[in-house]
Formats: sequence, structure tokens, C-alpha cells
Amino acid sequence: MRAIPLLCALPLVALTATESFAQETNWPQFLGPKGATAQADAAWKKNGTLGFDKTVDKLWHVELPGGSSSPCIWGDRLFITAADGNQSIMLAFDRKSGKELWRRQRESVALEGTLHVDSNAAAPTPTTNGTHVAFYFGQYGLVVLDMDGELVWEKPMEVPAAPFGIGTSPILFEDLLILTRDGCPDSAIHAFNIADGEELWRVPRFGFTYSFGTPYIWKNKSRTELVVAGTQRMQGLDLASGAELWSIGGLTSFVCTTPTSDEETLYFAAWSTGDAAPDERGEATWGDTEFSADERADALKIIARLDKNADGMLSVNEMPASRAKDAFRFIDRDGDGKASASELTPLIQEPKGAGNNLMVAVSAGGKGDVSKSHVQWSVRRGLPYVASPLLYDGRVYLAKAGGLVSCINATTGKAHFGPQRLEDHSEYYSTPVGVDGQVLFCSSKGTITVLRAGDEFEVLRTIEFGESIHATPAIVDGTVYLRTDRALWAFAKNGK
Repeated sequence: MRAIPLLCALPLVALTATESFAQETNWPQFLGPKGATAQADAAWKKNGTLGFDKTVDKLWHVELPGGSSSPCIWGDRLFITAADGNQSIMLAFDRKSGKELWRRQRESVALEGTLHVDSNAAAPTPTTNGTHVAFYFGQYGLVVLDMDGELVWEKPMEVPAAPFGIGTSPILFEDLLILTRDGCPDSAIHAFNIADGEELWRVPRFGFTYSFGTPYIWKNKSRTELVVAGTQRMQGLDLASGAELWSIGGLTSFVCTTPTSDEETLYFAAWSTGDAAPDERGEATWGDTEFSADERADALKIIARLDKNADGMLSVNEMPASRAKDAFRFIDRDGDGKASASELTPLIQEPKGAGNNLMVAVSAGGKGDVSKSHVQWSVRRGLPYVASPLLYDGRVYLAKAGGLVSCINATTGKAHFGPQRLEDHSEYYSTPVGVDGQVLFCSSKGTITVLRAGDEFEVLRTIEFGESIHATPAIVDGTVYLRTDRALWAFAKNGK
């Protein structure tokens, strides 16, 4: 391994063209240009309100194998992943017509024993610089192809025993391909040369358990740095060597989100079940089914409410639509298809973990432990589990499981509104997207809610899409590219 010089004067690879081109025709990685889902796309000024009518607004639609990765776009090419059995699939489409340009695949190790119904073998989003496109599958490793689908290099990796699947995506900075692998036998942050696969540096991640968030490039007023969150802490790293610049502790133990930022401040928000107080955990566990505080604290009382066949246990079919049902295999520790009182008890009575569910605003330029010196404000309510925060026009938007959304003043940390409940009370894995004064929220059940961006809670449209949505949409050139669990859609107002 060798260190490389950091060319701070150069822009991100994703922005090697003009800023306008990058915003209007590129969505080169997870969460878009600069890893941020806010778009000021001039095409929307012309096209008006976002359209999702499957007949009127559809440009094209193609069926896909299963997956939950987001579209990755460069110019007229759209890249995405899918999984079918043991096959890890890499796909390229013409983004204007939906025509499949090429398909490549690798035979992978099956991820056995995942404990959540939404676990998916094709969750990581590809990344591209217009010359190379990098794909990552937790059950295989890294594959880097050229834009025509020809192999440049690949690096099979040891398969992690991840009980909830693999969520992190690779990102690009200049000639660095950066990948975080927490909870693996060889846990580390890796930096590879995108051209040939040489490992340029590696930072071991001992002490970091499973996490699912994607690394983030923070171009701030002081420097350009890599930010990676993991078990109970977040670090800012030097891009040339991986050396730690700063850290902040006291965060959640089980990270699924990615930070966002402007030049002055970094915003990070994450929530996990293990770090919630018992009452909060109980409220978040059972969806719209209401239990009293006494019932939430007693597994036998919960079973008495839900046990339809009176056998003293709960089958998955007796569970209400909820986080508990989605993670039934985690609760059913002996694998007999039933949740007994002893198996339910840890879910509802386990003491709060060592981490803290927290949102923090961190000032740029810190060194060492900045937990006290550089935290401008913190928030504990309305925190997201999987959906990352959206910074848009001076406000931070959060989407919490159960359809709770919040809008926070980015400067003060004071809530403009929220948590405010949307009509759809299901999970929200997709990160909110901001475009032309509107904010999109996509639920796992398939409801798309469009809010007016601003200090007041105002719903502009609610679209019952009818297909499960776990991926974050990509928006370029006046077009929304939406990946559902089994299809890829392109929409523009009135289909133009």
C-alpha cells in the first residue's frame, strides 16, 4: 500500500464536467451529486409539478430482478444492480429510452440467515466517473467495469456474516474508490485506485460492529475530507492517507444513515432499536397497533392481545404490520416459527444500549475529539432509522419509520415542524429528495408524498404507487428515475 498526494485543487470526479452538467445529467453515486439528494434542476422550472402518473407521466418502464439499489447515472447511461438467487447482476440502460445496453453477472455466495424481511443482496448503489463504473456486492466483492461493460478489474472479498444484509455503497473521489466494510472478518475502510484496483490505503475498523451507512465526502471551508460513521462514533479522515482528523462519540450503535453538509456544517442523524429507551422502542416496534405502557412492558399481555389461535405464542401471521413482523426471524431465535414470551421479552424489556440516538450539527475544521468543541446543536426526536437526512434550502428534513417527518432549521436546530405524520405509516428506507421547492418522501409500501419545501407542513400530492419502494429516486434532466423492488421507472411531467 502507498499513500497518494491529495490534489485539493481538483473537484470531485463526479463534478469533472461543469457544475451545471453534473446537476442536470449526472447522478453518479448513492444520494446523487456530492452525495446530496437536493437538486436545483432548471428543467423542473419548465416542467412544473412532479408527475408520477403511470400512464400520463411515464417515459418508460422495465422489469428488473429483485434489488433495492438506487439508479446511478452518467450522461445517457443508467447503471443499477439486481440479484436473482446466487446471481449478482450489473445492468446498464439507455436512460432516455430504457433500452438495456448490457448485463453482466457474477455467481455469488448466498447470504443465508438474514433476519429481516427487507434484507436484499443487491442493496449497494453503483458509482461512476464517466470512465469506470464500480459495483459492490457484499456476497461477492468489488467489480469495476468500463462504460461498455468490459471488465477493468475485480476484487472478490470475504463474505461478512451480516444478519441484516449489506447496505453500504462505494463512492469515488478523484482516483480513489472508497468502500467501508464494518462487521466483516477483515473490517476496514478501503481506498483503491479506480484505474487498476491497487489498494492505496486501508484503515482497520476494529471495534466497529455492523453498520450500513455510506461514506461521505465533505468539501468544507477548511479542507476536503472523508466522513465515516460507525458504532457510536463518527470520524473525519484525511483522503490522502486515511489518518483520522477528528472524531465525535456518543452516537448510535447501529448506523444505517449517511451524513450531509454544506461548507460550514456537517449534519448526521441516526436511530437504532438497541439504543432506544424501552418505552420508545415499544412504540416503534408495533406499527399502528396501540398498546398501553403496561402491555408494552409485558410479553404475555402482548401475546394475549394478538394470539388468534390461543396457543400461547405468536406466529408471523398473527403479528400486525410492524417492525416486529419484519424482523420476525430475529425474534424467533429457536427457528420454530413461533415467538414465545421468553423470545419477545428481550425485544421489549432489554435495557437501553450504550449508544445514543442523536442528530448532531458539527462545525468544520475540528481536530481530535470534537464532541464538545464543535457540536453546534443536537436533536433527539424524529430521528431516521435508514433514510438519511436531506439538507435543502437551509432546512434539514428527516423521515422516521412510521411516516413521521420533521423539518429543522439548519442553523439553530429548532424544529419548523414535526414530527408530523404522513398518511402512510410504514417504513421509510428511501432518503428524501428535494427539487424545485418540493420534497419527496417514498415509503416502503409504495406511497410517494410530495411536500412543499418550507417552514410549514404542506402536502402537495400523495401518490399511491402500488409497488414497494426501498431505493432513493434519482433526478436528472427534468426526469425522475424510480426503482421499485421489481422494476425501474422513468417519469417526466406529461411524459415529456
